[in-house]
Amino acid sequence: MKKKILIIIMFVMLTLSLSACSGMLNASGWPGISGDENSVYVAYANQVYALRLKDGSLNWRYPEKVEAARTYYANPAINGLNVIVGDYKNTLSALNIQSGTVTWTFEGATNRYIGGALVVGDTILAPNADHNLYALDLNGNLKWKFTAKHALWSTPIVHEDVVYLSSMDHYLYAINIKSGQLIWELDMEGAIVYSPSFDTDTIFVATLANEVVAVNALNGAIIWKNKSEVGLWSQPVYDNGVVYYGDTAGKIFAVSAINGNAIWDYMMGEMVSGAPAVMPDGVVFAGENGKLIALDFNGNILWTRSITGKLYTGPVIVDGLLVLGISQGEEVIKAYDFNGNEIWKFTPEK
Repeated sequence: MKKKILIIIMFVMLTLSLSACSGMLNASGWPGISGDENSVYVAYANQVYALRLKDGSLNWRYPEKVEAARTYYANPAINGLNVIVGDYKNTLSALNIQSGTVTWTFEGATNRYIGGALVVGDTILAPNADHNLYALDLNGNLKWKFTAKHALWSTPIVHEDVVYLSSMDHYLYAINIKSGQLIWELDMEGAIVYSPSFDTDTIFVATLANEVVAVNALNGAIIWKNKSEVGLWSQPVYDNGVVYYGDTAGKIFAVSAINGNAIWDYMMGEMVSGAPAVMPDGVVFAGENGKLIALDFNGNILWTRSITGKLYTGPVIVDGLLVLGISQGEEVIKAYDFNGNEIWKFTPEK
């Protein structure tokens, strides 16, 4: 059963990553979402959209003329002046945040951008499926690159001057952000699809070896492991001493960040997807088949919603709204308040 689930997950991931090669205009991945106090930025299929946060109306889209072979699914990054987004045609573009016009492009990568870039100070960190993490200045010039052993599919995280990078090669890397030099590496014994999460001195990672692992951020030593009986398509998220995640059987877990011991669990009933979103009064989880559920910090139901379509990633909190990306549905984006009320929805023009 475990092997079958792993094969299914890997097949889905491979299908999504290769979808751009077909030249088809229909979307076959999931929306990449980010935002600020004014706008939500969505990378989906053949375009990038800037939407007004208050009502979901369109500010701009890029490009105006669709190029069939160029698709976007990586979460856009924001640096104040530009939106940084990678595509499946090996290009990282900086788009003016007001107009969507191209400020610059970086074409040094040799494969697609699946994971979103991250802007930290004067550095842009852009993971690519060509095994390289590219560090650029804010004008798109290469500072350094770090080469992993396999494809990079997730956004790195940064604490102080250390970049923590997960990879499909089973490794978690700690890298100096100024020089690109390796500080330590740890074999996690399974491919890592999602970004790690961070607490003061601990990193939390979910692997395709069906484990959630807590790692010492200073030296890469393993603190604890929780083995799942089934697959994990969920990113662990830390909040106030607790780590939240879910599995492919639909079970949600809240465990101690200190030792991994169970605090509570809840059966959602369908595969838990992506990263849960932490609200002031609880945590929101997305299910593959369209279920959205909010639980309080004791595991009690606050509210549930049913979405038409597939949810392969969790909601993103943007200035007090839960922004949800939807695949194979009537809409691509829906926004909810923290009480589960729908505020707006967005469907791209065809």
